Amino acid sequence: MKAGSMSTYPQICITVSLVGCLFLLSGCASRSASLAEPEPLTQIPADFTHVWKKGTHPFTGAAVIDIDGDGRFEIFVGGGEGQRDALLSYRDGRLVNIERGTGLSNMSATYGSTAIDMDADGDTDLLVAREDGVYLYLNDGGRFQERRIPVNLPVDSVPFSVAVADIDHDGDGDLYISVFVNAKTFRSATFNDPMHAKPNRMLLNNGDLTFTDITDSSGTAGKQNTFQSVFVDLDSDGWQDLVVSQNTGAVEIFRNMKDRTFQPVAVKSEFGFWMGVAVGDIDNDGDQDLLFTNVGRSIPLFLTSGDLRDSQRHTHDWMLWRNDGDFRFADVTDEYGLAGEGFAWGAVFEDLNLDGQLDLAVAQNYIKWPIHKWFKLSGRTYLQRAEHGSRMFHHTPSLGIENNYFGQSPVIVDLNGDGRQDLLWLNIDGPVRAFLNTATGNYITMVVPDTVANVGTRISIETDQGRSYTRAVIGSVGTMTDQTPELSFGLGRHDRVLRAVIQRPNGQTDIISAPPLNTKTVIH
Repeated sequence: MKAGSMSTYPQICITVSLVGCLFLLSGCASRSASLAEPEPLTQIPADFTHVWKKGTHPFTGAAVIDIDGDGRFEIFVGGGEGQRDALLSYRDGRLVNIERGTGLSNMSATYGSTAIDMDADGDTDLLVAREDGVYLYLNDGGRFQERRIPVNLPVDSVPFSVAVADIDHDGDGDLYISVFVNAKTFRSATFNDPMHAKPNRMLLNNGDLTFTDITDSSGTAGKQNTFQSVFVDLDSDGWQDLVVSQNTGAVEIFRNMKDRTFQPVAVKSEFGFWMGVAVGDIDNDGDQDLLFTNVGRSIPLFLTSGDLRDSQRHTHDWMLWRNDGDFRFADVTDEYGLAGEGFAWGAVFEDLNLDGQLDLAVAQNYIKWPIHKWFKLSGRTYLQRAEHGSRMFHHTPSLGIENNYFGQSPVIVDLNGDGRQDLLWLNIDGPVRAFLNTATGNYITMVVPDTVANVGTRISIETDQGRSYTRAVIGSVGTMTDQTPELSFGLGRHDRVLRAVIQRPNGQTDIISAPPLNTKTVIH
């Protein structure tokens, strides 16, 4: 989704100055919570280290996937140019690489990946964006057949990530490919060169896993290079809308008009180095709110003005939008305590401490920013808590999941199958780092099959104290990552749920009365 940076990913060669150091320090300042802290998550070893080869973009990708239908998730992680990809499985207290023999790997540098059952045969397939194109890996009992998807990409460009949804309700998965200028021709802080900006591609599934490019007719090309795009139903009408997080551009939102076309929505977004996208109902009002990451205060604003015109403004701040319905969004970045933060890539919302409120994890550090080679940001994990009658995100180092590497994105996945969502840090040119969640609150976890029909499915639970919490199945959030399809609800000390309401995009509604606590419920 959350993500680019500095131009959402710039190459600035400057002498490290006092000004730069001051901005770095301002990006590192920690507003830690003074309230009682939860127990830290437990780190486990992981058998993979990403290696970046210069000449390609310094990124990788990850997707949560159950390759053999046993109910336990593996994590696909992309390798650098000339490096095999990895498939990590939780075994005997560590993440073991079981990629050999699966048919998944490719020696081209791997960027974004998305797991979903594309051929509706009951096995979860994998879509992978690589330096040399877009690939579909069809799953047959844990063994994959590689199939290249023909895509007419713009000259001097590479695909960065793939979002999947049934945009026209015909039953199959359509693709939106986020496209970026290639590494050899990339120039930082380039806002106004149309030859440098690479339009994205919308591919309509013909029903047989061949695709027709409808970018022009659908009106979804986008105006700049893009790190992450997300399909999400923003107005709760059952149709997937589109959110595009653009480098050196403004955030774009497209409303699904239900006829294979999309209408741009007027939103108040300044130019920024928008990278990661996080999606979740942070205020428990039933709709999906949006967070976009940016380069933050780690880099002085004047260093990233590039070719901006006098009439154009840009910002380094992250941006949190509360969804107020009918495609109206309120900027609540300051209100939720997220102003003044540092350089960030992928971000995800998840209830880490199981208290019913969505928390936030954000990956940080830029491998091409000289200061971050010596003084890395910690990566940010925030718990959402009440303060003076309103809710805010509090940076909470005591969770024990700080990440002093070149972080690209958090990945949410239940590694050990206990129903609590764990966290994995995807790092650029560094090791995968994984943490098990041992929070003690009550919870409910809904297992939603990773199918095209379930993209956009919303589940709401109602407690015996009149509270309601909503989660939605949304793939491809973070930065070039695809998160777990499971929906987990923290309950804290509440020990009774009246019902769970399941609303599918096709209008079907199912109700589960008194779903069991502290276990998984499979949705069919």
